[in-house]
Amino acid sequence: MASRKTKRKNFIQIAALLVAVVIVVVISVVFQNWWNNRPEPEPETVSLTASSPAGEIEVFPYSICEPGVECEENDVPTLAVGADEELRLSIPETVHDHDWYLLTIYDDPAANDEIYHTSYEATEATIPGSVDPLAEGGERPRLVVVEVTSVMIGTDDNGEETPYTTTWSLATVEQ
Repeated sequence: MASRKTKRKNFIQIAALLVAVVIVVVISVVFQNWWNNRPEPEPETVSLTASSPAGEIEVFPYSICEPGVECEENDVPTLAVGADEELRLSIPETVHDHDWYLLTIYDDPAANDEIYHTSYEATEATIPGSVDPLAEGGERPRLVVVEVTSVMIGTDDNGEETPYTTTWSLATVEQ
């Protein structure tokens, strides 16, 4: 009689364990499916954070357009950055989880630069307010505009997912 109770108890424990394993597997599969298929934010809602000693601002896209279509341009925000200061950009994961590039434009075109970043390579960028002069005795070129560009997936007028070239632009002013 004792062995019957032991066998029954063992069977109930094994069945309960199997049910728990099945529940954990089902929850894991459902969560993974949701995680992989969750909607990305629309490009126009994604902002970068720009900061300097003068303050911090959110920068929303300057232009968003499908490849081959002329881009509509928005207003460019400004932030004060001194010649001896740095501008810091925080890049959100929805941008830095794929390729993006940073364009820095100075008042001397020879000092302009473009840096290409691959996915997860950088989550922020630090840009000097001025760089060393290219010619001896020349003035230090000052930062005028910074742009971040990336291709993001958004929804078109027909509700279809489509790629958009998204550019965030920030102008700097002297303090």
